[in-house]
Parts: sequence; C-alpha cells; structure tokens
Amino acid sequence: RPVVASEESFETAEIAGGEIPRPSAHELWLLKLIFKQDTALEWLVAHLDTRWIVHPTIREVVGRRMQLHQGGEWHSLGLFLDQFDSAETRGLITEAAAEERQIPNIEQQFADVVLRIRNQFFDRQLAELTQQLSQPALDEEGKVTLLRQQQELRLLKRQPLAPLSPGP
Repeated sequence: RPVVASEESFETAEIAGGEIPRPSAHELWLLKLIFKQDTALEWLVAHLDTRWIVHPTIREVVGRRMQLHQGGEWHSLGLFLDQFDSAETRGLITEAAAEERQIPNIEQQFADVVLRIRNQFFDRQLAELTQQLSQPALDEEGKVTLLRQQQELRLLKRQPLAPLSPGP
C-alpha cells in the first residue's frame, strides 16, 4: 500500500533522494475530476485555492490545468502532458485521465472533494496553532492571539464552500 503524502514527507523524500509519496485519496480524486468535465472547471477556478493542496505535484498540475482553462488555452491531454518533464508527473496525470468509469453528479463530486481538501488545510493550520500554544515561552498576549486564530479557523471550517474573493 503506497504511503500517503504529508508536507513533511515531501521534504524527507527529497532529502533522501527518494520517490515522492503518493497524493492523498482526495487530492488524487481531484486530479481525476479535472480531466473529466471542462464545464465543472469554471466552478473549480472560483472555489479552489491551490494552496490547500498538500502534494506539490498535484498542486502544480491542478493549478496549471485551471490556468489553461481560464485563459481558454486548453487544447488536449497530449499537449498538457508535454508541459511536464517529470516522468512521475506525467504518470500521475495519465493515471488520473485514464479513469474510465462514469462519475455521477460530477459537480457535487467536485464540491465534496474541494470541501474536504479545504477542511484538511484548516485542520493542519489548527494543529500548527495548537503546537505553538504548547510552547512554554509564549506570553499571555501571544496565547490570546493564537486562541483567536483557532476560533476563526474553526468558524471558517464550518462555513460552506463559497467563491474565493478576487485578489487585489
């Protein structure tokens, strides 16, 4: 059974010169979905922040696919594959695009997967804040700030997915 990726495992694999770990099931599913239906990509562009994606290869591929869609520059899977030098990256894309089974209610699948990826991102941030709170040198003002950030993240996590606000 393949090892599922975490941010720390990428650094370890790269330092050791090893193979990059497999993406999580949700991130792999997102990769499969982006090659299934172009019309759902418009929703994805509006709702997915690629910073939520842990796996660097998945983040790069999904980001590039969304960018090509937005710019009206998507032409074919073959041309897309040619943009990547890494055999591992091309292999992941090919594996994802080769998914032959029909996916019912693909728009809902996108929404569910993106919501899970977003919430996992919030969970990682909450864990980091909890770790910071356990530092003995943290003063009272710092604790209050971190607790407030935790509360805000918990509120955000309970919110339904909404379109991302446009940048400046």
